Amino acid sequence: MTAFCVSCRYIYVADIAGRTFNVFEKHANWSLSPVKVVQLETLLDNLSVDPVTEDIWIGGHPNLKKVFRYDPKDLPGSEIVHIQNILSDNPIVTTVYANDGSVIQASACAAVYENKLFIGTIFHKALCCQL
Repeated sequence: MTAFCVSCRYIYVADIAGRTFNVFEKHANWSLSPVKVVQLETLLDNLSVDPVTEDIWIGGHPNLKKVFRYDPKDLPGSEIVHIQNILSDNPIVTTVYANDGSVIQASACAAVYENKLFIGTIFHKALCCQL
């Protein structure tokens, strides 16, 4: 799991095995209360939060077996999930990038800077996309 704090009020946790994105509220005594669970279609890896919009960007793996059992004839794919308005009743979840491994393999993280999406991978090259 990967956790990230925004304004130290909420903790975001990506559960790779459960394919869930979890939001917890952090209290003054450092205890946590569950706020929301969002089920996603991909196996989640690392996440980043846009400091301006507070949108969440998550690297994902369509098939984790392909990551651990690397086969150049059957490449591990990549996915990037974008979550907007996570604290609302209806957060917007979008797969903004998906690839079968022919461009990049096993995306582990994604971050946005100056209208560009940067995608990092576990053992392959990185990718920069214009948004």
